[in-house]
Amino acid sequence: MKNAQLSSILSHFWQNPFSSIRSFGFLLCLFLSNGPLQGQSAILEAYIQEGLAANLSVRQQDIAIASQQEALRQSKALSLPKFTFDANYILAAGGRKIDFPIGDLLNPVYDGLYQIQTMTPGAKSPIQLENQAVPFLPNNFHETKISFAYPIFNSDIGYNRQIQTQLLAQKAAQKATTQHELRYQITEAYLNYTRALEAEKIWINAKTVLTELKRFNESLVKNEVATRDVVSTAQYELSKADQEIFQLRSQQNNARAYFNYLINKDLQAAVLVDSTLLQTALPAYQSETLVQQSLDNRAELDALQAGLQAAETDIRRNSANQKLPDFYLGGSFGFQGFAYTFNRDQLYALAQVGLTYDLFDGGIRKSKTQEARLQAESLRNTTEQARQQIALQVTAAWNDLQAAQNILQTTAVGLIAAEESARITQNKYRAGQLLLLEWLDAQNRVTTARLQQVLAQSEVLLREAALRKAVGI
Repeated sequence: MKNAQLSSILSHFWQNPFSSIRSFGFLLCLFLSNGPLQGQSAILEAYIQEGLAANLSVRQQDIAIASQQEALRQSKALSLPKFTFDANYILAAGGRKIDFPIGDLLNPVYDGLYQIQTMTPGAKSPIQLENQAVPFLPNNFHETKISFAYPIFNSDIGYNRQIQTQLLAQKAAQKATTQHELRYQITEAYLNYTRALEAEKIWINAKTVLTELKRFNESLVKNEVATRDVVSTAQYELSKADQEIFQLRSQQNNARAYFNYLINKDLQAAVLVDSTLLQTALPAYQSETLVQQSLDNRAELDALQAGLQAAETDIRRNSANQKLPDFYLGGSFGFQGFAYTFNRDQLYALAQVGLTYDLFDGGIRKSKTQEARLQAESLRNTTEQARQQIALQVTAAWNDLQAAQNILQTTAVGLIAAEESARITQNKYRAGQLLLLEWLDAQNRVTTARLQQVLAQSEVLLREAALRKAVGI
């Protein structure tokens, strides 16, 4: 987007021979701040910090980190004992019953004992029991208790805590990646807005030159030294300047709106332009250390490394599940019985120690271990691929910067020659020794040379910004 917008701005200058190149100084120095340089503008840096704090993409990353922190807290809580209070009361009617023939079982025994005691054969005991029908659903029954459960040993808990910690590191690295990208987007948008302002100044300066030309040509026509067409030509050039100024102001509005969008402000909010960027200088880069520096700085690699660590931990977790059982301790203390009362008869206590181990699970644990290994291998390949891509980006950005700097040196020679030719041509035109079209052609040549140098200077700064972005600084 940056190259397209720069070409759009510069394309206007090719059509007008009177553009002053001096006002490009502020623009060119601003391009040097496309990234956190030592001479970074305090105003631009303040905007960057405002964007880092308010941008919606960064806020989304903050939410993801907060969510992962809660997942980590939950994983830590799984290793602590759990206490539960439970109270319930049951009222029931009907339902299935179980017949218990207690009378048929015990009444003959009581009768026999009674006959022996009374020495009366055939006598019935005064104690006669009725057969019972006990309902399955207990009526007027309650249970009020406090239960606890404590995992003495569970390999999943420890490994899960490690995985959640590593995933948290991954989320933090992803946020750093977003912030790094946002820093450059804000700087780019700020420079685009400033570039549109500087371009407008150039056209306003061109109008001043054209107005002076028109005045000079009117004096020539008045003194019958030239015909009316020279005035019409100057007027036409003035109308083109007005058109370009209108278009540039539209670009300013769009650039300002996008810049404010990045820092999450009102789209029409004013943007403060910092003239101290004129003092920013291009730093020197050592190609020998750039690739290694990028491998150390790029947060994308940190995110991939954290994901790989989580996958490797998952392998160990699934492997441990195949070999180790789970131990737990539990118990309850409370009251249980008919009628909602609390007395010694209803008081009870229960303790439990357990061990669980899957003797056969159809190969699920083995498959999960293999799945985790494959995921880890995929992340290793992705990480290595990312390292190679980053090294390629840095190398290409370095070569592009060197090429742009060489082009800049070449355009400087052409500019000197074009300006000298334009100076001589302008003096001849004022002396009446040249036609207006010849003077315009000479001015077009010097404007072309100046634009080529500006384009080369801008390309150097753009390539320098791309290099800094690839290195991760």
